[in-house]
Amino acid sequence: MSLADELAARLPAGTALEFGELRLSRLDDGRFEARHRDDADTAGGLEGIDSVRDLRDLAKSDADGGYRPLKTAPGLKRGWRTETGCPREFLARLDAIYPGLFAAWAAYAKGELPPVPLRRTLGRQTGMYRLANTIDDAMAERLRRELCDAGCLRQIAWPIDEGDPAETITAETGHLPLLCTEACTFAVSRARELAKVARSVSHGSRVTSAEKSTPHDP
Repeated sequence: MSLADELAARLPAGTALEFGELRLSRLDDGRFEARHRDDADTAGGLEGIDSVRDLRDLAKSDADGGYRPLKTAPGLKRGWRTETGCPREFLARLDAIYPGLFAAWAAYAKGELPPVPLRRTLGRQTGMYRLANTIDDAMAERLRRELCDAGCLRQIAWPIDEGDPAETITAETGHLPLLCTEACTFAVSRARELAKVARSVSHGSRVTSAEKSTPHDP
């Protein structure tokens, strides 16, 4: 079964799913539709968008016109809808907004996309990002809380350490999760920032301690 066929199977006629900030639905005539979930009950007045390119452009900025570097950040624009009768085209339009995330969920649900521990991701970094792997567990939890939980719609499946159990994520009725099986480049960058601050504080503490223990001339 292709990904497009799997998507169609998850959306029988007359049903709907939430996928991030999207509401995906299958109309009674078999056609597929996507719109912002906050426009689910809007009967008319929505702008029709019929191309992958235009949907990519839509996803580049938030409701206030600001640039969205992270495609899974909250704040997707409202006021539009896209409709097609072709499952493959519908999948392509979803990928324009959330690239590869339906494929990620499908693979994860089959056990084909195991989560990658944060330590393994950070341990692969080279150059100036090698420092990221020096964060402790408290910093890792802070990263998840302040960056991932606050600024991203994905549900984290990856553990922090190799020996930690991975989070098991399931699809609730009427909902497909946006899945995160490995820390992204934004998380790696944030880990490096936290490590730099910790190193700076540690270095400052050592200097202060040395100054206190150094005898001064009367």
